[in-house]
Amino acid sequence: MAPLSGRKQFLLWVVAAVVATAGLIAILIWEHRPSASRHALYVIGIPEKGAALFFGDKHCSICHAVNGSGGRVAPDLGRIRPGKPAMAWLATVLWNHAPGMWRQLRGASPPDLNQEEMAHILAFLYQAGTSDPPGDVAAGERVFSDKGCAHCHQVGQSAPLVSTVASSSKAPDLSRVAASGDSAAWMHAMWNHAQYMIDPITREIGEWPQFQGDEMNNLIAYVSRSGAAASGSGRALGSADRGWQVFQAECIACHSVGGKGGHTGPELGPDHDLPHSSAQFAAVLWNHAPAMMKEVRAARMTAPTLQGNEISDVLQFLISLRYFEPSGSAYLGERVFTERGCALCHGSKAEGTKEGPRIAAGGDAFTTVSLASALWRHGPAMRIHAERLGIPWPTLEATDVGDLISFLNEKR
Repeated sequence: MAPLSGRKQFLLWVVAAVVATAGLIAILIWEHRPSASRHALYVIGIPEKGAALFFGDKHCSICHAVNGSGGRVAPDLGRIRPGKPAMAWLATVLWNHAPGMWRQLRGASPPDLNQEEMAHILAFLYQAGTSDPPGDVAAGERVFSDKGCAHCHQVGQSAPLVSTVASSSKAPDLSRVAASGDSAAWMHAMWNHAQYMIDPITREIGEWPQFQGDEMNNLIAYVSRSGAAASGSGRALGSADRGWQVFQAECIACHSVGGKGGHTGPELGPDHDLPHSSAQFAAVLWNHAPAMMKEVRAARMTAPTLQGNEISDVLQFLISLRYFEPSGSAYLGERVFTERGCALCHGSKAEGTKEGPRIAAGGDAFTTVSLASALWRHGPAMRIHAERLGIPWPTLEATDVGDLISFLNEKR
């Protein structure tokens, strides 16, 4: 492969920096919004605007693709899967890889990106990481047979098996449900129709089939006769903001978030493990449909029917709950501060020494974004100073960030 030009190298590292820092800056935007309009639970930023910036004005797609759309010079950013907690994970990626980034930048200034633009770009990239990977058509055909789908449904010209449940005139042709691999449409069907299929399916095949791993994604690939996911790189996959409105209207009577809401169903806050992709979320909806309907009927309630993109919006809201500022322990943070070597320059209580300034000062509480912003401004000088003193650059874990923030805020 031909060596990268100076401009392309520069763009590559700028985009890498944006991926790591944009989410941190999104919190700063959130912190300064009027309290009446804050939604502290979910991602601030509009994915549609982020896509326009990524593929347009900011030229990120010259080097990077998102789920196959864009350049091939640098990694596909749609394949990013942040660890937990996501915000702290991004902060530690920035911190741990900063020295290499600075060396590559060689003193060059990044392009003009204001905080709002960064928030939009991150919202787009974070959402793009929830898209479904391509499925396996052959494996999906086996799933279609093994799970008993063929008893009632046909796919294209294939005829269903003889069934006491329904004829092909009653059970839809599944190739029309997820045309071109549209997993969002499939997820919508799983929610709205699974509840009506429970009794006839269990009578027909003796059990409610369960989907594991990539089985649902492969099934979608088979019924659509396409291995490609149709969630697209530039197309919005749903809105966390709209999802929060739908959740309050339709879901919160049974499910809680952060302890607020009903208790008929499970808590769906950040500690509840939920998949990020449409196909796997559809599998969760399907697998739990019998238990859910049992609880709904016992409570003399009716499961809501969701329209249009509402189920995609709810999914985006739920996955965004795993994104924001981590909590932590000041006691553990003091230990991290010492063990990671921060105290060598800044003092055991962050009070400052002749080698480094006090960093537990100021009237405002520390956040991930304020720490990352300070790193971005002062990091190059810190690296040079650390090298002069023979101090290795410390590495952080995602779980360290909340503890460090708690420790520094206690010392203000």
